Amino acid sequence: MSPCERHPDPFTGVVYWQLNKGAPTLLWDLYNREFDQAGSYFGAKEANAPVHALYAYDSHTVTLDNLTGATQSGLSVESRVYDLQGRLLDDRSSDGLTLSPQQVASSVLTPRIPGETSPPEPASTYFVELLLRQGGAVIDRNTYWLSTQQDRVNWPATVGDPHASMAQEADLTELRQLPPGQLHLSASTRPQAGPAGSDTLTSLTVTNTSPTPTVALFLRADLRRGDPSGALAPGDNEVLPAFWSADDTTLWPGESETLSVAYRAAELHGGTPVISVSGWNVASIDVAGT
Repeated sequence: MSPCERHPDPFTGVVYWQLNKGAPTLLWDLYNREFDQAGSYFGAKEANAPVHALYAYDSHTVTLDNLTGATQSGLSVESRVYDLQGRLLDDRSSDGLTLSPQQVASSVLTPRIPGETSPPEPASTYFVELLLRQGGAVIDRNTYWLSTQQDRVNWPATVGDPHASMAQEADLTELRQLPPGQLHLSASTRPQAGPAGSDTLTSLTVTNTSPTPTVALFLRADLRRGDPSGALAPGDNEVLPAFWSADDTTLWPGESETLSVAYRAAELHGGTPVISVSGWNVASIDVAGT
C-alpha cells in the first residue's frame, strides 16, 4: 500500500521529483531553465521561513512554527480579515509567545471570517493578513485571498492520479472587481558580492499609496535593462539570472516592503538597471535603480 493510500488526506507528488524542469510548466516548478524565479519558488521559500505564521485552511486557525534550533521568544501574531473593498472585518492578536526549537503551535488565533456559502449562492472573496512580530518588529507577513466557497478535493478519485480531482473549486471570481491600487517605488544600486558570481545588488522599496483602502495584490518585480530615466530597452530586456530576496508580495495601504535583487553587472550590457513592478490590480510601473 502506498503512502497516498494510507494517509487520510494523501499527497499526490514529491516536490523534488520535478524541481528543475527542462521545459516551461506550471506543475511543481520551483525554478526553470531560463534562470527566473517562479512564484512557486517564493511560496516555498516563505513556507520554510525560520519562524513563520500560517493560516490553516482546514481549521481556519493560525499556526506558528519555529524551524530554528534556538528558542524564539518575544513573539506576537496578529490576524486581520478584510473584504474586497479593503474594509477591516476582524483584527485580533496574541502576544508574549515563546516557541522552543522545532516547535509548532497550532490554533494560536482563530480569525472571524465570512460564513461559508454553497452554489447557487454567490461566493464572496476576502483576505486574511498575518503579521508575526518579534520584539515589536515584523519578521513574517503573509496575505491569503480566500473564498466563501472553498476548494474541496475528492480524495478517493485522486489516489493514483497525478492531478487532484476536485469536488468543488474555490470561487475567486470577485477578484476581477478589485479596485485599482497605487504604488510608490524607489530603488538604488551598489556593488556587492552575492550568489553565483553576482557582483551587484539593487534594492527596491515598494509602498502602497492608494488613497482608498485598496490592497495591491500579488505584486511582481522583475529586473530589466534600460536607461537612467527608467525607460526600458527594446526587445528581450529581462536580466537573468537574478536572485531576488522575495517577490510576488501583497501590500495594504501604508504598508511597505523592501526587496533586493543580486545579479552580474555585465548582464546589463552597458545599460541601467530598471525594475518593473506590476500586480493583479496595479498597472506596470518602471523605476531606474540608480
